[in-house]
Amino acid sequence: MEKSNIIALPPSPSVARGSMTDQVYRHLRDGLMAGRFAPGQRLTIRDLAEALGSSPMPVREALRRLQAEGAFEFSGTARLSVGQLCEAQLRDVRDARVALEGLLAEHAAARMTWVDDDEVRQLYGRLQAAADAVDVTAYLWTNFAFHRRIYQIAQAPMILGAVENFWLLIGPCFVLVAPDAAHLQRSMEAHRQILDALLDRDAPAARAAVTDDIMQAANCLSRVLDKAAKERSVAAPRRRRGDIPE
Repeated sequence: MEKSNIIALPPSPSVARGSMTDQVYRHLRDGLMAGRFAPGQRLTIRDLAEALGSSPMPVREALRRLQAEGAFEFSGTARLSVGQLCEAQLRDVRDARVALEGLLAEHAAARMTWVDDDEVRQLYGRLQAAADAVDVTAYLWTNFAFHRRIYQIAQAPMILGAVENFWLLIGPCFVLVAPDAAHLQRSMEAHRQILDALLDRDAPAARAAVTDDIMQAANCLSRVLDKAAKERSVAAPRRRRGDIPE
């Protein structure tokens, strides 16, 4: 069997058979949002089932749900690939995130408690440690946890649900920019501003910091994609007229 290039997922706890599909769905969905998969990455249902400790059927059913949400594309009976966004779609996702996540950050700043302060501080500390170690897997997962915890504090579940739908599409793109150590440190500056604004209960500053974080990542991703497109153009062999592609 051909091995896929699956990125390791956190261990999945044992669950009752009836809830296995939901468990697998949530596990894969969180993995997508947290950058555990790359755009266009090819996977197999069997490999995913082995990684999650599940039989193929719950994985197949979970993937059908995620395919309907635009996260996966099936290319065969048991083969699939992670969805990819075009440049226009990436801009749309960026703009939607700026609007919605900025609003959630404002709400969170107004609703923070001392307990929330401690939780967000701890997540920030783990995020800084991952950035310093250039531990991409830990950084992406903790970045996801950091933002989701803040937005949960906002107590606006419908808005958070919409945001997570956009994360589901953009999350795989994060793995393209995270290996850049300079990007990680620039991102941490924005995260520090987010933390400070929340601790100060400064709603406009929280929105501005979240916007800065999103725009930095979007600009970095745009440069990476542009560079990759140019490299593909240069590497593509020039066919003479009449040549038949192999």
